[in-house]
Amino acid sequence: MKNPLALTVCLFGVVTCAAMAVCRAAVDIPSAEPAKPVIESSAPATVDEVMLTTEYLSIPAGRSQVISVPKEYRELVTGWESSNEKIAAVDSGGRADALSEGTATLYAVLSTGQRAEYEITVAKLPDEPEPDKFTTAITANEDILQRNIDKDDEDKNLYALYVNRSQSCVTAYTYDDDGEYTVPVRAMLCSCGKNGSTIIGDYEIYFKSEWHALYNNVYGQYVSGISGDFLFHSVPYAEMDNKGSLEIEEFNKLGGEASLGCVRMAVEDTRWVYENCPIGTRVKIYDSTKPEPLGRPAAIRINGKGLGWDPTDRIGGNPYNSRLPQIIGAEDKTIAVGTAYSPRDGVKVTDTCGSDITESVSVTGNVVTSRPGKYKVTYSVTDALNRSNSKDIWITVK
Repeated sequence: MKNPLALTVCLFGVVTCAAMAVCRAAVDIPSAEPAKPVIESSAPATVDEVMLTTEYLSIPAGRSQVISVPKEYRELVTGWESSNEKIAAVDSGGRADALSEGTATLYAVLSTGQRAEYEITVAKLPDEPEPDKFTTAITANEDILQRNIDKDDEDKNLYALYVNRSQSCVTAYTYDDDGEYTVPVRAMLCSCGKNGSTIIGDYEIYFKSEWHALYNNVYGQYVSGISGDFLFHSVPYAEMDNKGSLEIEEFNKLGGEASLGCVRMAVEDTRWVYENCPIGTRVKIYDSTKPEPLGRPAAIRINGKGLGWDPTDRIGGNPYNSRLPQIIGAEDKTIAVGTAYSPRDGVKVTDTCGSDITESVSVTGNVVTSRPGKYKVTYSVTDALNRSNSKDIWITVK
């Protein structure tokens, strides 16, 4: 086939579209490895010589892709069509939404009267474990951990805890085939003592208490003793057994020096230590600038006065439990042909705790303001607590 017109693909969450034509709105698409072009020769000298081929794509159900023809042909596109909108719908900008399992053909309609074809196979989305939405912790090596759990070795603790003061990070390790604690399975953000007041060395957890009095008439939840008065505990509460009396200002210091020497963590992480690391669990505290194997978890901040609770506390009654990130200001719009448009203008995004995370939102779509049509734009965001939200809007150009 002489001079085939190749279609390049812009994957949702995978590839950044080629440069948009004049008047095309810039829309964010996360980047990754681009699809290989299938152009067999240079652009034809005249439009009449254009011949089209079929491109075959597979899209998981529930996902989207933005499809774009090569730059030299882009202004020939007048619209898009789908052979079966119940399987794969397509908007005026070439955004394909995979709706149900099956096969459909999408067409880029050109001003020459020709159509470029995409055969879309919509496959079932692979099963993935549901993320823990009550912690910012990073987890890994679950297969090795499960193997050790299945061993049920009563003579060996499942975990050892390593506290890097200089990086405000606690990493839990499980043991390898040689019985050494070398396999990282969980990283948790912490706050150690101000001015280096947290002890350094090797210790063992020696006591536990669900609530425990701390200095300055405050109380810690899910407490595990390290040595003497040095403890793992939650951010302080003003009242014993009152989960709504969290010291919010202190919570917002997690990830930096804040305590009088104890190792503070969010409630979900101190609960994890309390329930999974029994008395006798090894604790190593040290300073190192070397990156921790699982990295340092993100911090989540409570905006303003908050709700008085630790947002990671999964117990019933926590008002944060039902909260999600919010996408504000993204609304359907109708604009005239040639009007300047940016999908981020006027849009604000807040996380579960009400803090501004607008820069974290991803925007998927392709609004061509030089061409009348209906264009779908999706805003998607996941915050530090692994809680996600999305919103679809339609931009009508006429």
